[in-house]
Amino acid sequence: MAASARSSRSRKASTVALPAWHGLWDRLPERHRHLICLLLLLALSLAFFAPIHFGGKRLIGSDTVNWRAMAQSVIAYRDSTGTEPLWATNAFAGMPAYMISYPAKVPQVDSLLNWLRGFLWPTSHFFFLLAGTYWLVVYLTRRQWAGMLAAVAYGLTTYIPIILKAGHNSKFIALCFAPWLVLAFVHGLRRPRLLSGLLFAVVLAANLRAGHVQITYYVAFLLGLWWLVEGVAAWREGRPAVFGQATGWLALGSMLALLMIAQPYWPVYEYKQYTIRGGSEATGGGDGLDWDYAMGWSQAPGELVTLLIADAYGGGSPTYWGPKPFTEGPHYVGGIVLWLALLALWRRRGRTAWILGAGTLLMILFSLGSYFPLLNRFMFEHFPLFDAFRVPETWLSTAALVLALLAALGGGWLLEQQPERSRTLRPAYQVWLGLVGLVLVLWLARGSLFSFERPGEVEQIARQVAAANNVAPDDPRLLQAVRQYVAEQRTVRSNLFGRDAQRTLVFLLLAGGLLWLYDRQRLPGWGLMAGLTLLVTIDLWGVGRRHLNEEVLTDAREATDLIPTYSFDRFLLERQREAGGPGHFRVLSLESGNPMTNARPSYYHESIGGYHGAKLRLFQDYIDHLFVDPATGLPRSRALDLLSVRYVVVPAGASLPGMRVVFEDERWRVLENPSALPRAFLVGRYEVVPDLTAHRQRLLDPALDLRQTVLLREDPGIEVTPIDSTSTASVRLVRFGPREIVWEVATDAPRLLVVDEVYYPAGWHATVDGQPAPILQANYLLRAVPVPAGTHTVVMRFDPASHVWGVRIAALATLLAYGGVLLLLGLGWYRQRRKG
Repeated sequence: MAASARSSRSRKASTVALPAWHGLWDRLPERHRHLICLLLLLALSLAFFAPIHFGGKRLIGSDTVNWRAMAQSVIAYRDSTGTEPLWATNAFAGMPAYMISYPAKVPQVDSLLNWLRGFLWPTSHFFFLLAGTYWLVVYLTRRQWAGMLAAVAYGLTTYIPIILKAGHNSKFIALCFAPWLVLAFVHGLRRPRLLSGLLFAVVLAANLRAGHVQITYYVAFLLGLWWLVEGVAAWREGRPAVFGQATGWLALGSMLALLMIAQPYWPVYEYKQYTIRGGSEATGGGDGLDWDYAMGWSQAPGELVTLLIADAYGGGSPTYWGPKPFTEGPHYVGGIVLWLALLALWRRRGRTAWILGAGTLLMILFSLGSYFPLLNRFMFEHFPLFDAFRVPETWLSTAALVLALLAALGGGWLLEQQPERSRTLRPAYQVWLGLVGLVLVLWLARGSLFSFERPGEVEQIARQVAAANNVAPDDPRLLQAVRQYVAEQRTVRSNLFGRDAQRTLVFLLLAGGLLWLYDRQRLPGWGLMAGLTLLVTIDLWGVGRRHLNEEVLTDAREATDLIPTYSFDRFLLERQREAGGPGHFRVLSLESGNPMTNARPSYYHESIGGYHGAKLRLFQDYIDHLFVDPATGLPRSRALDLLSVRYVVVPAGASLPGMRVVFEDERWRVLENPSALPRAFLVGRYEVVPDLTAHRQRLLDPALDLRQTVLLREDPGIEVTPIDSTSTASVRLVRFGPREIVWEVATDAPRLLVVDEVYYPAGWHATVDGQPAPILQANYLLRAVPVPAGTHTVVMRFDPASHVWGVRIAALATLLAYGGVLLLLGLGWYRQRRKG
């Protein structure tokens, strides 16, 4: 009887007429729905960055400031001459500028966004990210609100504002192109034709030109998995020919894209062979990054809870208590996105959900880095290019995109159900209850599950305080004070965990309420998805604003406004003018800790320091083995002499052996190094020491007079004459620049011209009176050129063939790709016109 009554009520409910507004969205023309969604996404972007667009603020991250300082010599030369410098003279004693400032020369679709960037940053690219995610999901599901939800879930995931705050702009731009790359790939699989291959080439080239190959590699990994699964399915379903055709067009697009980025990537690839990311300590070739270096910033397994509870690990520094050295904030996607993603994995039966699920799982496992060596050590040692990238947690930035796509599929599953039929939405309730229960357990049992203390935190703080106060690190009073401080921090961190657990719980409860209303037919399907999209927006907006807030924005107009100028900078620039301009000496600034991570001096001076993640291997070896005397912790005099460091900046009151004070104010001293070698000089002796270790040891031998003898890696095959009091030998700098250095050299006998410029064989060429001359690797990381007796003009030019031919190849390939797209689209339009 009771069952009959329930059935009657169910039938009655199903016959109740729904309000007219329930079908409002579906009655709109499709193009109007797309337009409304895109306008909403544009409004979202403008609103999120309102202080920048409407408040006169600027977003200039610390890495942007460091980059601008590093790039100053490159930008100044380009602006003054109109020529691409290719070589940065002011950082690390000189290095290729390919990964500092090396714009693509051939216009492509990303050139338009870069133009918009000049006055609409970051919306210029952020809206492009939102629109790309929207169209990708619409292509997969045909549902506009599912696209809106995915766009918001990916665009506002906390990692995006965090990298914008830090100034990781190339990474952000690559992430903006990621959904478009997935869309072009999926379209190519589903519509195998020439036009699809060309479109894939256009998007892949644009993604790579963002300049962050690591992100492109991560997305390509997902695409490779997608291709593999679709290939197996095509074989089982008896359609290998169609799949083979799609693969062929995509392969063509991939090859064409690689040609389209021959510039800038050919020179970058060439450079990589000589860096810490790809080169051996010799002169090229190698095994990629060191395991420990590459695995820095691995995501601890417990820290994955931040995907669900934002500040479970304290958020960003200084409250962060996880095992990473430091972090700006969590990889947070929110409870609603995880709920819908899990629902899609459970209930969606199509291959797409399983591909995305497998991709998410692998990316999360890769993000664990050194915490999961069973997988990651194997990948590091055997999988192509896996060892070329560091910071494994970066995998989570791509996982956020995949989770957003899964959430859209989960939302689409909800819309496919019929709420008037009993129990169709039960799986959604079950996943929702499971997630709510998990959050409750984490919240209530957090004191038992988490320590809220950084590993070794007490000992680390004790050592720092002891060093600052000149007391023993095991002093009982010191340890008691430190333990009390750490206990207070544990309370703060526990409260942050509890606050965000409650926050996640509230959003899940609100999402559950929307589901209930939809189940009771009090809310239409589009209303459910719009409501969930709004909740995800509010959730991620709130957490993102913690990191991208008014405090991190600035009134400065340009990054250069944030580079300070000190009185000693003016003093050193005056010494440079007196010496005849650049090319006469170098500077070492010890103004702020490690000079090899401080780019500020490179804005003003020819510095041996800087800030860069892909230094030349030779220079990194100089830092590791020559620069610092391990007995004193101070720079070696021989190491400074070697690189022509005439002036050293130290804090007021500090000194270095053998140097005299030439400038001083209340904060700084400038010391002059009288033993610094000239930037170019002649020697009449050489020793051949091929072995690198022996070469370095001999270089540090105080009995070796570097003004008379040069160390070489190979025999030059010439006879030279020692220089004595009766010899005539002189070198005069005529012209110095990043592309060309010219000297007048006079010598009464054959000798070697030692040039204090970093050895880089991939592009530097020498001539003596217009005739080619070899450039020898000298004194480990410098150059030498044989010079016969007489007066000569010696020229070194940096003119890498990879740059010249890279531009030509990229231009031709771009013309083929874009011309092909326009031609095929034009033919399609013409055929439609004729049919009409």
